[in-house]
Amino acid sequence: MKTGYFGKVRSYPKDKGYRFVSIARFAKFWDGDTYQKLAPPAEIIKIKDEKLYEKIYYEKVLSRLNPQQVFDELGDNAVLLCYEKYADIENGTTFCHRRIVAKWLEDNLGIKVDEL
Repeated sequence: MKTGYFGKVRSYPKDKGYRFVSIARFAKFWDGDTYQKLAPPAEIIKIKDEKLYEKIYYEKVLSRLNPQQVFDELGDNAVLLCYEKYADIENGTTFCHRRIVAKWLEDNLGIKVDEL
């Protein structure tokens, strides 16, 4: 399993058998697979405080899900997609729920979920 973002999806390798899956609340131009169970609730999308966002996301989304079931439903070839550029996440100008999900899966399943 990996993570990625919509703006780069066309440049990802097509020969690796990846299954690209949106976990965004809204994906206006995405016509591929979606997994709404991991989408952030509408009321937290505009929260700018990363710690508060993560706290609420855990409470409203992740605490209600079984990480093994999520992994099994998505498959190990899934690439979880949303909007934020990875470079912006790395340099701290933004944060993203796909990396919160990645850490949650890593912590609970002992797997590595890298950015593609």
